[in-house]
Amino acid sequence: MAEKRPEWKDSKYADAKGRFKKLNCGDLATWLIKSRKGNKKAIVGSLNQQIVFNRQKNPSYAAKMKCARNKAMKKLSK
Repeated sequence: MAEKRPEWKDSKYADAKGRFKKLNCGDLATWLIKSRKGNKKAIVGSLNQQIVFNRQKNPSYAAKMKCARNKAMKKLSK
């Protein structure tokens, strides 16, 4: 039996256009809060995805994403 392929769904949030690589972790956290309208689930989800996909090949980038996730959560909890 042929397996049904999942349907592609584009994000309703703005395209990062290289911001994940260019911005430092504090600025990235601020940009994510603004672009995702403070939606914690969307912010953590996008950062967790970057962490998981890059933790083996690019651990310094994954560490930067962890830093951004922590800073975003601190800013949102205030």
